[in-house]
Amino acid sequence: MSTHGFGPNFLPRLGVPIGAALLLHAVILGGADWLWPSTAPPPLPTAALQVRVVAPAPPVATQARAVVAVPPPVAPVAARVKPVPPPIAVARTAAVTVERRTAVVAAAPVAAPADDAAIPLYRTRLPPAATLRYELSRGPLRGTGELVWRPQGDRYELRLEARLDGLTILAQTSTGALDAAGIAPLRFTDQRPRRGTLAANFQREAGKISYSGSASEFAVQPGAQDRLSWMLQLAAIVSAEPQLALAGAKVVMQVTGARGDAGVWVFRCLGPEALDTRGGATDALKFVREPREAYDTTVQVWLDAKPPHFPLRATQNTGGSDVGYELRLVEASVPN
Repeated sequence: MSTHGFGPNFLPRLGVPIGAALLLHAVILGGADWLWPSTAPPPLPTAALQVRVVAPAPPVATQARAVVAVPPPVAPVAARVKPVPPPIAVARTAAVTVERRTAVVAAAPVAAPADDAAIPLYRTRLPPAATLRYELSRGPLRGTGELVWRPQGDRYELRLEARLDGLTILAQTSTGALDAAGIAPLRFTDQRPRRGTLAANFQREAGKISYSGSASEFAVQPGAQDRLSWMLQLAAIVSAEPQLALAGAKVVMQVTGARGDAGVWVFRCLGPEALDTRGGATDALKFVREPREAYDTTVQVWLDAKPPHFPLRATQNTGGSDVGYELRLVEASVPN
């Protein structure tokens, strides 16, 4: 075999002593591993390398004690893992931490809202049918909003359509019944560009709210509203109970959107406030719904100080953002 270009009789002529000297020299300079490529001859006999071992093997007794000291094998992790709860239990956990929400669990009692979140049963005086047209703004963008309220017998329909630059950015519809608690939604739909339509269903006979796009379910509370109907429900409550229009008074209701969220909203009255409108300064009653946690919804609404207390202005922000929606009433018309 040829190594680095030398002839086949090169190593035999040098002899073993010179080869051994070269090997010792390489080890002293830093080891011989780098000296040969992967096709190098086999290393020296094992017996020549054993002289480098200086530490004797541990006594047998010590090894035995070390074996005894080893703890027993740990039980398999899978044996200690609790079974994953069904999806409804996940909604129940979320209910504890977000706005005192209450999830519906089969055969389990529904917790009532506590403290200032207790929901009374208010008297209501519903406003007449009307079409309310608003100026819509979101940051520097300007558009229009139209709120159509149509009560008829013991049923109602409520629609809101918002446009910016001719594009419909929001279309919401609330339909349901009118009962002793006022507006009683049965179905709420929310449609936005590139998101499709989501719905919340008030299954009042079953005592729960369910959703088209979420497995969450929540117990339906007295006077429960959706994210559109609450405005006219608030006006109906203040019309029937004028003491709630005083500064410091509170109106409490359960409100749900269409994305599997439901919580208790507390509207605090800040009292009368003059509001600039296209027709001049108008007396209004200001209510505020303050956030309870990060990314919660902040709502301000100014109701007309005179019955039927239609909303003159409303703002909504989420998560403390300065960019939210604002509606300012431009025109109110009552159908013949």
